[in-house]
Formats: sequence, C-alpha cells, structure tokens
Amino acid sequence: MAKQTIESKDILHATNERVRELEIVIKGSFIATSGDVIIDLPYGSMIGLMEHPGELYRFDYEAKEDSITVSYPYKNPGSVQAIIKANPQIAPYITTAIYSCIQELFEKTAQVIQACRDLIDVLGTGEKLSYDLQVWKYEFFRSLGNMLPSKDVAFCTGFILSGYEYTQYLSFILSELLEKKSEYELQKQTKTDEAETESDLGKEADAAEGDPEADVDDSEAVSELMGSGGSADDEDKPDEVERGEAKDMSDALERILEYSGVSEEKAEKFRTYIADFIALPDKTDTSDKARLLRRQLSEVFYDVYEGAFMRSITDRDMPLVMKMFFYFGFVSEELAGKKNTGVLQRLARNYEPDPEGNVLTAYEWIRLIYDGKVEPSKNEFDMEYPKYLKQRYDDGEIKQADMKRLLDDQREKASFEIRNFMKNGSRMTFGRISSFVPVFTEESVMKPPAESMATWKDIHEALNTVRRIDFSCFTRQIVFSNQQIGVTREFIDTEILPYIVLMPNGGSRAALWQEISGAHRDTPGRMMMPFFPEKEVSNYVIKLAGEFRWEMCRREQGVHWNDVTVPSLTSMFCDYLQFYRKNHDLSPDLREKIKAQLQSARNSSKAVFVSDYINYLAYESSGSLRLNKVSRDIIFRFCPFAADIRQKLAATSPAYQKLIERYEIKLAQRKHLMEIVCTKIDKAGAPVPEEIKRQQQFLEK
Repeated sequence: MAKQTIESKDILHATNERVRELEIVIKGSFIATSGDVIIDLPYGSMIGLMEHPGELYRFDYEAKEDSITVSYPYKNPGSVQAIIKANPQIAPYITTAIYSCIQELFEKTAQVIQACRDLIDVLGTGEKLSYDLQVWKYEFFRSLGNMLPSKDVAFCTGFILSGYEYTQYLSFILSELLEKKSEYELQKQTKTDEAETESDLGKEADAAEGDPEADVDDSEAVSELMGSGGSADDEDKPDEVERGEAKDMSDALERILEYSGVSEEKAEKFRTYIADFIALPDKTDTSDKARLLRRQLSEVFYDVYEGAFMRSITDRDMPLVMKMFFYFGFVSEELAGKKNTGVLQRLARNYEPDPEGNVLTAYEWIRLIYDGKVEPSKNEFDMEYPKYLKQRYDDGEIKQADMKRLLDDQREKASFEIRNFMKNGSRMTFGRISSFVPVFTEESVMKPPAESMATWKDIHEALNTVRRIDFSCFTRQIVFSNQQIGVTREFIDTEILPYIVLMPNGGSRAALWQEISGAHRDTPGRMMMPFFPEKEVSNYVIKLAGEFRWEMCRREQGVHWNDVTVPSLTSMFCDYLQFYRKNHDLSPDLREKIKAQLQSARNSSKAVFVSDYINYLAYESSGSLRLNKVSRDIIFRFCPFAADIRQKLAATSPAYQKLIERYEIKLAQRKHLMEIVCTKIDKAGAPVPEEIKRQQQFLEK
C-alpha cells in the first residue's frame, strides 16, 4: 500500500502506460477521459477498475482537484476482493463510486453508439452497428442503487464485485466504439476533403504554396524527411522478386496442422474456428459472437504456432507453406485470397535475412531466443523471464527445483516469447485491437502485400536517415577503464542499434517493447512493426526513434526521470509542459497551441515530445522552423544535430546560433579532456585503445 498526492490538473495515468495497480481515491476526485468522453471519478473511486491488469490504460486519469490516492497491487480480479477485505470501513464509499461509474459508463456508451450510427448514415455505407449493453444488468444495478448508501459490508462486497465485472464489460465496448467513431470521422473528413478538392483544387494548391509554415501531421513530416516514392532501385521492390512456380495451397491448413503436431482436439478446434471465421460476412464484426470467435481462434493459433516452431528446429528443409505461416500468419487460401496467396509464396520463397541481424521476422526472433543468443523479452507485466518464474514460485505454481530447471530451458523460453512478445506484439502492431486476428486475411492488409511489405533494406535506410541527423540517438555511455595505461574511468559513447521484429500481420502501428534487455545498458532495444505496414516504413522508424529517446532517458534517470532538479530530456520536457501557461518565453498564441497539442496527445508528455521530435528531424534540421523556442532548446540540448547540420544552421538560422555556440563550447571541453587522457596514455608508453579512438571519432560528429 502506497499513498500518493496528485495536484489539480496533473495526470496520474495515461493511455501509453500499463495497468499494474488499483488506486482508491481517499481525497479529492478525478476524471477519466478518452476522446471526447469524460467520466467523473469521485471520492471512493477505484482507478484502474475499468481496465485489465497488464494491459494499457483505456483512459487518461486527471486530478480534478488536489487529491490523494492509496495504491494496491492489481494482478487479477481477486485483487479487488482482497482490497475490500483489507478496508471494510471504506467499502460503502467504493460501492457508491462504482454505482456512479456504471451510470456514467452506460450513458456515455449509449451516446457514442448513437454518434456512430449517425456517422454511418452520413457515410451511407449501410453498416449495421450491433452492440449489446446488457440493459438488464444496468436496470438491476439501478434497483440496487436505491439501497445505497449501505453499511452492510457483505452487500457492498457483492455490489462491488458484480459492478466490477459490468464496468469492465462496458469500458471495453466503449473503447471499441471510440475507435470506430474515430475511423468513421476520418472517413467523413476524407470524403469532405475529396469533395472540396474536386470543387476547388486550384485554390487549395495556391494556399498550400503560399503558406510554408502551415501545420502538418507527423506522416507529412516524415515524408518530407525521408522523401517519397520508396526505393529508387527497382530491383529492391518486393513485387519484383523472382517469380517461381506457384504451389497448390488449397490444403494449407491441414498441412500446417499436421506439421505442428498439436492434439486432434486442438486441431479440430482450429479447423472449426477458421471455418466459422471464413463464414463471417464481415471479418471486423464487433458483435459479442464475433469477438469471442476471434479470441478463441487466437488462443489456438499460438498453440499451433508453438508446436510448429518446435518441430521446425530440427527441420533442415522447411516446407514453403510453413514459411508462409511463420512469416505472415498464412493459414488458408480462402482467407488470404488466391492472388495474395501467390504473392505470399513468392515473398516467402525469396525472403533473405538481414545480414546485419537487426531486422528479423518473428520466427527468426524466437529462434534467437531458442538458440540462447538473446534472453526472452519482458511480459505484459514488465517482468523479465527470471522474475516471471519467481512470481510463479511465489504463487505456488512451481517448485524451487522447477524454477532452477526452467531458468535454462530453451524450449520454455521460446514458449514464453511466443505467448508474450509475439502474441501481444501482434495485437499492438495490428492497431485495431477490437478486430485483431493473428491469421492473414485479405482484410488485414490495406495495400497489396508485394507493395507494402517492409524489408530490412527499407528499415536500415530509414534508420540511417535518423542517424545522419540525430547522430547520438542510439548511443549509450559505456564505462571503459585500464589501470595499466592510466585510464581509471572514461565514458565511451557507443552506438547500439535496436532489434526491429516484423510481426506476422498487416497493421497500422509500430511499438517500442523495451529499450534495453535486463539491467545491462549495452544491450539493444526491442522494437516491433507489422510485416505489411499501412504507411511507409520511414513513418514508423522515426517515431520509434523518438520513443526510444524518451524511454532510454527514463531508464537512465530512474526515479529522477521527471525531477527537474536533475536536468534531463524527460524532466525538462515534462516541466515545460506542466508550466507552459506561466512561461514568459511563450506568447499567448503559442500557449494555445501547446494546449491543443496536449489535448490531441491526451496529456501525454511523451506523445508531445515524439511529435516535436519528428518535426525537429524533418524540418528544423533543414532550417525550416516548426517548434517553439522552449521545445527547441530542450531537444537540441539532448539530441544535438550532426556537425554538418550544425555548421549550416549556425550560418543561416538565428534561432540556432546561440544554441550551437553553447553546445560547441561544451564539446570543446570534452575534446580537451579526451586529449588529456591520450597524453596520459602516451606517457605510459602504450598505444591508444580502440575505445578511446572511437570516442574521439564520436566527438567529431
């Protein structure tokens, strides 16, 4: 149990954080926001009750006034009962707060359903929106509400636990509906834009040409930075792969099941689920029945994947259909479509691994785990594999002898990775969690696979573009010492490129899973993106670079990551966003822009930083100013441009001249200290170590 004070307007939790605790509001009140939906959380509310432990928060939680919360571990639904048992005196207040939450959730969900239906009418798609709000439960709780407040602990406990289940149900539906509403609004805007473009194309073109400082979204900024049109080398395009003889894939599912070696019971389940899924007229249907089917299909899919993976370890000549299954999630020609099936065959047959080993398929990644070349990733509860085993031991699931054995069991490690990193990563990169399914379908890709497939060449090109501008993005300071030559302790900036794992799906998101592995700072970060992304690869890579910058700083700063008395990228940027209203370096117009930026980012400091970082690389690096003075100062201080860019900006951009002068003074000091080190080594009569030479080269960048 931990007590925490939160000032008015401060964010307690944002939607980019994972749920690990339940917090009871013992003073003040909060609001939960998602999109334009706001839900009041009065005294006695349990923050986190609308989410599942280990998943991302569905809402942003902001203090309406100065408030105090008490937090408890949130591992499973049993945690709720344990909290009530430990705090019977506040059970009546929790009961009243949950009743209020149910009322608001029901009303807001009903309103969003109607808003979605109105948008469908405007779009004219004829889509049927079917959601069951279980009105009988709502009426049941309204009847019980007449008995509140109640001091009967048994009654309160029953109300809270029953209300918890219904709250979870409603909040899940609401999050799905808000996602759909955003999609409909985007379609409506696109439709409106197309109509305006057709009617007044000339005026729009003139306006765009006459306003070079107009605001643009992140994808436009990335296009500006990376260029458009993809690779200039036609031989690198996925649809130019050598055409081989197409093989019959009509029995692909049976071949995959036979190869996997799963039990006949599981095989029959998978056949049934696939057949039922094929029969769905709308693969993105959000009815309870369709959601249950997708969830059941997903569970068995990973059983089949794991079984097939374990067999493939000893298979020297893996069948083509299994490569398609492992790389792309292909299971059926009916789901993928005949044309796509032929393309996937060619892509799987001609796939070549990244020679540098940074960009991998999900299959190649799990193989690295199995071979012991890398350790498993964290699970959704942010636990490394050893900690996960310790938790199982503490919960009585395994014995100490089992824990010691499992620590070195490579099959178990691979299974852990499939069930955590791959399973959760596929859902995250898919982007539309409510309609996620792990098998390849025609509907799961927005563009033809041959045109959209991410290649290691494209990813390295995008990484190199980032590194040419933000030269220190992926560097860590590693301690070097050699007492024999007089070097006691020197920090060497060492570049460590991340792993980027291509998940077997089409999708709209990329994600940074973890910035390092274990406690070692000299390990690569772990990122993921869909094998068939909806946007250009460069859009995802530059965003991932910004997220990596933020999370790596948080890792290095530890508990001081938002403590402005310990200057860092995250602490200074958080301070800037927290007190921008009182900052005299910002005009009233700029303050309004920052306010809008925060609203758009759901009050996430990280999201605002990533957006600014993208514009920093795309525009500011070429002298086209997009950031305000305060944001620019912070980002340049911790993410300086490369030497050639600094040289140009020093001569052409007054906004950067002082920043660069200050940076060059500090850089000269670092170079001087390195010269002193080299002099010591020379006096010792020893050659300069490679590590010191690399640091000198780094300082020249």
